[in-house]
Amino acid sequence: MRLEQLLQCVETSSVIRYAVQLAPLSGDGLVCPPTYAAAKRGDPPYIAFRSAYIDGAVRQVVVLDSPQSQSNRIESALLAASRAKRIAYPDIEIAFPPDSGEPIYSVLQLSHRVYDAVMRAALLGDQPFFETGIGRAIVSARISSAEPLLTHAPVTLLLGAWDSNGGAGPLAAKIPRLLTSEIVGLDAQPASISATKFDPMDIRSMVAELVGTNDPVRRFEIKSPTGKSKDKGKKPSEFGFGSVPSTAAPRAAVISGAMQSSVLSCSGLRQISFPDGSGEINPERDQAGRAVLAALGLYGLIAQNEAGYLLRSRCELIPRDAGRLEVLGRTLADTETVQLDSDGARQLLTQAREHATQFGLAFRDSVLRLTADDRLIDLVRRSREAASKGDSEQEA
Repeated sequence: MRLEQLLQCVETSSVIRYAVQLAPLSGDGLVCPPTYAAAKRGDPPYIAFRSAYIDGAVRQVVVLDSPQSQSNRIESALLAASRAKRIAYPDIEIAFPPDSGEPIYSVLQLSHRVYDAVMRAALLGDQPFFETGIGRAIVSARISSAEPLLTHAPVTLLLGAWDSNGGAGPLAAKIPRLLTSEIVGLDAQPASISATKFDPMDIRSMVAELVGTNDPVRRFEIKSPTGKSKDKGKKPSEFGFGSVPSTAAPRAAVISGAMQSSVLSCSGLRQISFPDGSGEINPERDQAGRAVLAALGLYGLIAQNEAGYLLRSRCELIPRDAGRLEVLGRTLADTETVQLDSDGARQLLTQAREHATQFGLAFRDSVLRLTADDRLIDLVRRSREAASKGDSEQEA
């Protein structure tokens, strides 16, 4: 795909569609889809089986990677490429004190992207981020005045976000998702897999009660039957000792193959506008900004493809081919197949960015480093302490 084609796509096409046929690497077609919490306590985890029309026929499929998960993988691919200097991306990072042991986090790793609650507990210098010029510009940006997001957080305009933590209620920014991708397994049938753990020391659950300690290394002591400790004792198995008997649960599926289906909405891109400082709209400027977003999305999809499809343990897929990239015009009859690999996608992104600079649109040219404020540092510290004590929580 050439830049001229991309500019035409964002101007007149309906969507750019990317489809990859995949095969499971297990010899028998067994895969482990994502599982979701059951509606009722005691029920097995929920797996998303459903029907789908594929090539004109109804087939049973199972969701192997949801649109939300695919968005995260696209962001991870963009982050890896940015940190390896393969592409330019205006990343925002959040750093913790050196002695905290915490890594540097990217906004591309946050659930709600640039509007995540973490961003409201981060400082630029000694100022809360959203009270700085950049922060205020991001909060005030909308799809009708999107230049601040293109400059500082462009993936937000592709994958969507909602400033639900900003306190503006119905007036808060709501950016729709324009790039949607999903991976489903074909001809899917539920399958049970067994889980077991053998303990060669044969430590039994009823031989003692253990109590937790604040020592992160020692972690527990054996409770004395004559002691006066008020702490409730736990079984050794609650600290990881002992065998786990073999159990079977419907946590897997067998499939004949899989398919990744991705759609980038050109119609949606045309809803995004980049008026200049005086509020004037220039159609060529809008077209240039939209082309940058389209090129960024295409690079993220193809980079994810080339990184591989290890979705989770016991769920690795391999492409049957390089994938099919199609541009759909005003109707389905107006469909064109185009070629694009990762090198071509990277070059296309570079060309789109250079073209946009002619109209005053550009990514921020360096990584923006924020620091966690005292509240965020304390929240993370307490969470690490809770995790070290074995505390856990399950969210629906």
